[in-house]
Amino acid sequence: MLTELLNSAEMNPNTIKLWTLRFTLLIKLKLYSTADVEMAMFGSLDNCDLYYEFYHVEHPGKKGSIIPWSLRLLWSILPLHCPSAGGLYGALDRMYGLVYHLDQALLAGLPYLQEQRVIKNKTSLLIQVAGALAGSGSIQPAIKLLKQIKSDQPDMAVPVSNAIIRLYYQVGNIYKGESLLGEVQNKLSEEEKEMNNGFKCIAHGEYNEAYQHFARVVNLNPTNAVASINGAVCLLYLGKLSDSIVQFEGASKISLHPMLLFNLVSLYELKTIANTTKKYHLLDSITSKSDWELFHLNV
Repeated sequence: MLTELLNSAEMNPNTIKLWTLRFTLLIKLKLYSTADVEMAMFGSLDNCDLYYEFYHVEHPGKKGSIIPWSLRLLWSILPLHCPSAGGLYGALDRMYGLVYHLDQALLAGLPYLQEQRVIKNKTSLLIQVAGALAGSGSIQPAIKLLKQIKSDQPDMAVPVSNAIIRLYYQVGNIYKGESLLGEVQNKLSEEEKEMNNGFKCIAHGEYNEAYQHFARVVNLNPTNAVASINGAVCLLYLGKLSDSIVQFEGASKISLHPMLLFNLVSLYELKTIANTTKKYHLLDSITSKSDWELFHLNV
């Protein structure tokens, strides 16, 4: 019903609000391919009918884009979840394009409150860029960008430092990780401390101790899929294949990240020759929760 209404309506500031709501729901439901197809009609969000000047009769004297920041952010990160939209590089291209426009707005000079809003938007966007880089394995560029954010936004020093610490541990730079951890240790929550200690133990090759830290995190926050997944990996390194599978299966109820599913299927292969049934059960779980077309079903 909403789709028919939107498709039959002219593009204007009011219908844009409805489109933004629809895209938000589609992405929340993980229907990324549908969102990509429908968002394509907006192009690069720079068409002439996406500016208030196009509606000078209804909005006399008002200038600028009718596209809200929330929709621009959704548009920029969508390729991360939808390869047909460009994947990682498509997302980075869109995000850095938005950063450029925000920088141009800041250089042009803005009233104080508007300037602070633009700075906040730029910071949230750069954090998305850092996350995309780290997720693709480009750890050093991600660390460099996070350091820039930390320098520009001192009020975000603790959470940004926490992210940098984990990336240092991930690449095995234990010295820098522990040095930075010493600066913020007293400002972290118990959950964050346990997570960092778990990553530090992994960097040292201490998988049993790491598992204990991740288990405590799961006790503190059962929805922490990252802790659950890392705990499962630790169990695997400890030679506890069955326990690792159980933990991965538990994590799959929280997150359906493709890498998690790939690892779980690989463990099924190692565990038993009767792995086809388990794969079908996993596929049932995927199709009941997600846009299953995104996954390779020939596992």
